[in-house]
Amino acid sequence: MKIIKVMSKKVRDKEYSKYIINIPKQDVENSDLLNKELKIKSEKGKIIIEKE
Repeated sequence: MKIIKVMSKKVRDKEYSKYIINIPKQDVENSDLLNKELKIKSEKGKIIIEKE
């Protein structure tokens, strides 16, 4: 699994980035979180994704 930084858009001289998390298909399907509103918490060394 990886977190990938990609350029979202460029406006004049400023570049905007977004991050994509590459999660294995089976893990997403088993989580029952697909197409749900999610909230995220970050701590040092952790990212926690939960259903709202």
